[in-house]
Amino acid sequence: MDTLVIGCWNRAVVLCGQFWRCLLKWCYLTCWIPTVKKHRPDALRPGKWGKHRYVEVHNRQLHYVESGSSSQPLMLFLHDLSDFWYGWRHQVAEFSGDYWTVAVDLPGWGQSDELATAGSQPYTVDHLASYVTGLLDALGKRHCVLVGHGFGALIGWHLIRQHPDRVSKYVMMSLPPLGVLQELHRCGAIPLRVHLKALLLCTPGLSTILAGAELAERLFAHFVQPADLEAYRYAFSQPGSVAQALRVFRNTLVHFLQQKYERDSHKVAPSPGLFLVGDSLQGVPLAHYRNLLHHQSLDVQLVRRTGWFLPQEDPETVNRLMRKFLNIKVPPVIEVVRKELCIDCASAPIPEHRHARSCAQNCDGEEHWEMRYKVRLPIHS
Repeated sequence: MDTLVIGCWNRAVVLCGQFWRCLLKWCYLTCWIPTVKKHRPDALRPGKWGKHRYVEVHNRQLHYVESGSSSQPLMLFLHDLSDFWYGWRHQVAEFSGDYWTVAVDLPGWGQSDELATAGSQPYTVDHLASYVTGLLDALGKRHCVLVGHGFGALIGWHLIRQHPDRVSKYVMMSLPPLGVLQELHRCGAIPLRVHLKALLLCTPGLSTILAGAELAERLFAHFVQPADLEAYRYAFSQPGSVAQALRVFRNTLVHFLQQKYERDSHKVAPSPGLFLVGDSLQGVPLAHYRNLLHHQSLDVQLVRRTGWFLPQEDPETVNRLMRKFLNIKVPPVIEVVRKELCIDCASAPIPEHRHARSCAQNCDGEEHWEMRYKVRLPIHS
């Protein structure tokens, strides 16, 4: 009797599994069939944000966008899993006057070739970091100012720890080192919704359907321009782009859960560093980051009113924090000052300055706009 019950149970499990596979396949074919966009949007045309180049690293062609002179120090940008070089467009233009800015498409993203694997070796942070060090050699630079966001920050932390001589300064955003993440996981500081999202993204088939359906709109529509959104639609429509990001995410999560990190594995080299995190990111208090990232050469800052994509949500604040950290002069900002003038002052060809100032305090009337230059730093924690 027990054997019969176990056999029926196993058969029911197999039938349910076949049913769910058929259902997922039907949803994939009916709800989301990716349409490849053949024509590149204007936002990605060569020359708009910089020069498009290709370089061979480990027998793979890596695509990158550069701006500035190659004789200047190198500033290298590493993007997140759900991004490509375009996510650094504001920073590439901002720092091109002081650095040779290079935003690379990681292997398997954008216009770079697929990842090269040795046998069945999965795609890991260490595997991708080897391409970054190879890129530095191919560009002819011994070291760089390294800027990473999200998964690119994980690669950056790994490079800082394994190759400290290749990084002169660094700016990491949104994600701390894997050692810090594991300690946050152990102490229960990571919210439950983050764990549920991670498990959902690790489900083969279902994750591709959910991630692919209007992915660009769900991630970027609330803070980018329509032209920028079209660039992301084009990037995500390319064959294998979403599946590649999900595959790397699953492999990284498996290694994160299986590998035991030492308590001091998150300690990095004494190179000066800046860590930026959005206040609405994951619900992890900033004090947790500051307690775990407790070395004198690292400055931890909270960027107000931003989430995961803080380099694009508030590029002005991010750029100013980076300029302050890199000891670059902050450019003046145009401030609009509104003054209320009486009808006599507003109708005059050139209002007298003293009269206009008194009217701004005592009179109601038509509006007058005055432009003036004033250096202002944003408020941040």
